[in-house]
Amino acid sequence: MTANTDLDVRRRQAASWFATLNQKRVAASDVTAFSQWRRIPENAEAYARIETMWEAAGSLKGDADIAALTEGARARADASRKVHSRFSKAVIPTGAVAAVAAVVIGVTMWSARPLSYETGLGERRVVVLADGSKVTLDTDSRITVKLTSGRRAVELGSGQAFFEVRGDRARPFIVSAGDTDVTAVGTRFDVRRSGDGAQVTLVEGKVDVSDRSAVSQGWSLAPGQQIVTTSPRPAVRAVDVASETSWTTGRLIFAGDTIETAVGEVNRYSRTKVVLQAPAISRIAVSGAFNTGDVEGFVSALVELYPVVAERTPTGQIVIRDAPAKNAAVR
Repeated sequence: MTANTDLDVRRRQAASWFATLNQKRVAASDVTAFSQWRRIPENAEAYARIETMWEAAGSLKGDADIAALTEGARARADASRKVHSRFSKAVIPTGAVAAVAAVVIGVTMWSARPLSYETGLGERRVVVLADGSKVTLDTDSRITVKLTSGRRAVELGSGQAFFEVRGDRARPFIVSAGDTDVTAVGTRFDVRRSGDGAQVTLVEGKVDVSDRSAVSQGWSLAPGQQIVTTSPRPAVRAVDVASETSWTTGRLIFAGDTIETAVGEVNRYSRTKVVLQAPAISRIAVSGAFNTGDVEGFVSALVELYPVVAERTPTGQIVIRDAPAKNAAVR
């Protein structure tokens, strides 16, 4: 039996068990048999996927495409049952089982369509994919997702995203950002688009990173490591994971970053832009934590700590300039 055939059998068994256990009356013998079946990790994973798909079907019931696909799948299931009933009633789902199988097929077909998710400036969004994986999108970000029976593909068109991948060895999870591909099975990692490549930070598990613009170039990351594929000489380095992924909780944590870098990060989350025209402090390392979008708090901290003044322009920008005076307020 091939891996794909085995996976298909488990999915059908899981659909059958889901239908059986969701009837009004369930026999004690069925509960016992299900418990034994679910002890096998692959079976438990298949059942969890069916539950996720069923929930997705409920949340998408107003979608015209999913309704059409589900109805078509249900019709095919009914037709198949009629054709095969004379040969084997034991292995063909009937009643509620057929309904579950039809909906699962419909959702599977629907999830194979490329789907796009995006965020606006200053927005953060959590997306739960049909396979149970979760993606947190940072400000001004966009991804396109396509899930198939053999591959889970996500394209990060812009911005940054944090991935919590549901394990499935039969379907690798691949995030593409320009020329950079990040391959994972079950793990947690952060990807930030950078030109034609990406900055990849691993929090948990393992990922393989490759770059199509480089010949035979690839890296394997361990937790707490990062690679920036667009660097002149990309190299894996250790980083502070809490700081690198603090944006997922609505915070920006700076730990030894230059003020120039910190200003750039703050500007990503607000329409009120900070313009740094203070060469005397631009390269100074800064440490601190701010809420994303809290431009006023960030500027006030700079004015309080360094010999600079902050002026608001008619266009709404806040310009920071070197000045001998200290503790100047934002006007």
